[in-house]
Amino acid sequence: MNYPFEERDDEQMAIEGDLEMLREDLIGELQAINQYQQHIESLGSEEAVTTLEHIIEDEKEHVAELLRLIQDFDPVQAEKLKKEIL
Repeated sequence: MNYPFEERDDEQMAIEGDLEMLREDLIGELQAINQYQQHIESLGSEEAVTTLEHIIEDEKEHVAELLRLIQDFDPVQAEKLKKEIL
């Protein structure tokens, strides 16, 4: 845990920057899933629906990959996810 007056070394600051980017990427993937799902609900073309369903599956894989990376860099988040999954 970081405290307001605790000095952070360059490595810790780099990890925090990486985590910020990864979390932003995770947000983007989740927003994409929601957007594609909304499009599916209004599309008339079965081919388009099938394609977007496939894309959603890819996005969900990206979510899983990003969560794994976040857990690798953030032990507190890893513990929280572990607790919730079990």
